[in-house]
Amino acid sequence: MKTKSGGIFGQGVFFGGWFDAAVCVLFGIAVYLMNEIYDILNHGPAVLNLQTALDRALPLVPVFVVPYVSLNPFVYASLILFLVFRSKIFQSAAASMLGAWLVSYLFYFFLQTEVVRPTITAAGVFNDMLRNVYLGDHPYNDFPSLHTSISTILAIHWFRLDRRIGWPVAVWTALIVASTVLVKQHYVADVAAGLILAFASSSLFARLFIRERSVSRS
Repeated sequence: MKTKSGGIFGQGVFFGGWFDAAVCVLFGIAVYLMNEIYDILNHGPAVLNLQTALDRALPLVPVFVVPYVSLNPFVYASLILFLVFRSKIFQSAAASMLGAWLVSYLFYFFLQTEVVRPTITAAGVFNDMLRNVYLGDHPYNDFPSLHTSISTILAIHWFRLDRRIGWPVAVWTALIVASTVLVKQHYVADVAAGLILAFASSSLFARLFIRERSVSRS
């Protein structure tokens, strides 16, 4: 439902009725619970190691830990704004994320992979941040890369909301995706699979939840 001014506020969760709000609440709960499963699966033994010569050639770039750790606030901010401005985009994004999680978790359970990470000995803010990332995340749950799939799903949905916002979001998403291999948390194969999963999941669920064109396409 659009407002009289034709803006997008009238399409948010506060204007969609009780059923739309209930669906959004259920999706919010499902996203939270699905995210919690990650730690349960984040252990060995690994079945596969997908490292290639390209992975070995890529340098460790500690500054890329900044976009890497930005994923969680990026997710929270995006979902909240989708919810406020366009509940159907929120539902499509949430469903796409759930689909990506489900497929990824099947790999993590049946075909667990591992990444060989370097030992960080140098001092500095970014190296300290990277050491904390390594301490808080075991070197498993790698293929497909959830950092890649989740951030890409959100970027796709930002484009559906407003292309003017979508472009800068896409740039930051590209940094997040690049960070996964430049801080040695993933291999190139993990990123490729994450991208395929993101576009496939977003395409599927957008057809179910987003039946009309986004309000702003400029």
